[in-house]
Amino acid sequence: MSTQQDQSRTASEPASEMPSPAEKAGWTAARQRAAGMTHHEAKAALEAAQHAAKKETSADAADAVRVRAEIEEWERIVEALADHAGAYDPEADPFVQGELAGEQDHESAR
Repeated sequence: MSTQQDQSRTASEPASEMPSPAEKAGWTAARQRAAGMTHHEAKAALEAAQHAAKKETSADAADAVRVRAEIEEWERIVEALADHAGAYDPEADPFVQGELAGEQDHESAR
C-alpha cells in the first residue's frame, strides 16, 4: 500500500527517509487552509489548487515538490471528508496524528 510520503517521492528516493521540508510545507498549507471546511469546500479548494498548479511555471524543484505534496494532501482530505458530515479538523485527523506520533518516535530514537 502506498503512503502519502511514498507518493510524493520519486522512484530514486528511498521511502524510509523523512519527508522533505517542501513536502511538509505542502501538507501543512493544505491542512491549515482545510481546517473547518466541509467536503464540498475542500473539493473546490482541491480543484483550485490543481488549476493553479497547471498555470505554475516555476522551475524551482522544491516548489514543484511542495505544490505536488499540497495537491496530494488536498486529495486525501477530500477523500477523508467524503463520508463525513462535519468539517475538517487536523487535530482529529487520524493520519495527521499518526504522522505526528511517528515524528516524535523518530526524534526520541535519535
